Amino acid sequence: MTTVVHYLARRTIVLILIVAASALLLTSSSAMIASAPAAPADYFNCTPTGVAAFIGRVHVRCNPAAPGGISYFAVCTTADAGNASRFLSIFTTAKVTGKNLDIFYTASDTSGTACGCAVSDCRVLWGAEVNP
Repeated sequence: MTTVVHYLARRTIVLILIVAASALLLTSSSAMIASAPAAPADYFNCTPTGVAAFIGRVHVRCNPAAPGGISYFAVCTTADAGNASRFLSIFTTAKVTGKNLDIFYTASDTSGTACGCAVSDCRVLWGAEVNP
């Protein structure tokens, strides 16, 4: 009888731990989704003329500029270095192969000033795709 009670007690504890861990994961995921930025509102087909990496950001320079005189599209590196590295790879691939990029961004978003993006000619981008 004692063995059965211990067995049931252990199973109950394991079940409680699984439920608690699941609740924690769901709560963490919801917080991440809730704080995610809105989808990009603008699109621009960019001919990359320069690619750069700085301590706080990586960016691509486009010529001609996007509407509003936006020549630079950046990804801040401090929040997610892995993400910045992926964008740098896309920028470099397009530049080296002579292909254009589709840039997805929000023209009114000037949050890139936090990582050195100038309000007058630079925007944070949400996505980039190398054209075929």
